[in-house]
Amino acid sequence: MMNKKLTIGSIILAVLLLSIGILTSLSIYSVDAGETAIVTRYGEIVDTKTSGLNWKSPVEDVTFFSTREAKIEFGEFDKRTGDVIAGLSAYTSDRQTATVALTLTYQITNPEQVYTKYKTTDNMLNTLVAPRVRQQLEIVFSKYTAMTAVERRGEFATALRKEIADIFKGYPLTINDVQSVFNFSKEYERMIEDSVNKDVAVRNQERQTRIAQEQAREAEVRAESEARIKITQAEALAKEKTLQADAEAHAIRVKGEAEAASARALAEALSKNQDLVALKTAEKWNGVLPTYIPQGTVMPFVQLPQK
Repeated sequence: MMNKKLTIGSIILAVLLLSIGILTSLSIYSVDAGETAIVTRYGEIVDTKTSGLNWKSPVEDVTFFSTREAKIEFGEFDKRTGDVIAGLSAYTSDRQTATVALTLTYQITNPEQVYTKYKTTDNMLNTLVAPRVRQQLEIVFSKYTAMTAVERRGEFATALRKEIADIFKGYPLTINDVQSVFNFSKEYERMIEDSVNKDVAVRNQERQTRIAQEQAREAEVRAESEARIKITQAEALAKEKTLQADAEAHAIRVKGEAEAASARALAEALSKNQDLVALKTAEKWNGVLPTYIPQGTVMPFVQLPQK
């Protein structure tokens, strides 16, 4: 009888310990880095836990939210060819249908608000993110024709990224990046490509014509400049020769005037002083008498002054 009681007691103790162990294991939970745990009791938030080991009561529930960057894809495209396999549809301003594959990189910034409004991340993505992304895609595409969207893909991608990021301001997540790839029908894309090629050819021809005109203008300006330089040089040379001739004429005139003045002074002196004439004659005589005197001429001789 005693052994039977001990056996029943052991069983009860074992069951009790097992229950405690189970309850304890269910009450301890771990939160990884990059996660936030929302602790609720009967659906009401009672606590928020970050990374580490934590404990909760049996009446509390824990919902985990990742606060790391994550991606959500709308559609699919071939990374090798860039062709969109499946995706969202949107109309351009000229009513052409584009198929768009999008990849959004997002990050939850307020897990408590996510839980309060959407309960789970998936529910937020399905009820908030997806509809608004489709809406903004249609709005941005409606601002472009099919041709301008193809010609300005970079501008389109930037505009789409900004519009999608802005639309989620004030919500419990941020959009860090938006990657987009879009295609039109093959026939329409070939038509666009032909039109773009023609436009490029016309622009190239216009650019070549403009370059040729600019080169012609440059050559004309260069020729005019060279002509002006030659004219300036010729005028400077002519001016220099004129100045030189004027200087030479002036020098000759001055010399002539000086010689005339000297001659007048000498003549005046000779007319006033005959002895000076005799002196000049004597200075020029070499002391030799002439050997032949023509008939009827007077033999020249120096007339010395008499005392």
